[in-house]
Amino acid sequence: MFKSWHKPALLALLLPGAALADDAVPAVVSSCVSCHSADGNPLVAGVPILAGQRADYLQSALKAYRAGRRTGGPADVMQAYAKPLSDSEIEEIAKWFSEN
Repeated sequence: MFKSWHKPALLALLLPGAALADDAVPAVVSSCVSCHSADGNPLVAGVPILAGQRADYLQSALKAYRAGRRTGGPADVMQAYAKPLSDSEIEEIAKWFSEN
């Protein structure tokens, strides 16, 4: 029915904001891509752009979410994602998005 090259495009239409499966995306980053996309340039308005942000800023922000120092609105959502992250996972996430 669909040619193989149509499938990724169809998937992108069905799952806006979600990154297509990409083996290059580290496992710890995979929970971020549904909102921020794999390259850190979200397709949904209002979702922060992570691409090109400084790694130290991203680490600081994720640690603040994890500690509950950022609250309200989207920060409450981020707390749930950041709470179980280890320092090394936060470092890996920050490195990934700072390099995109």
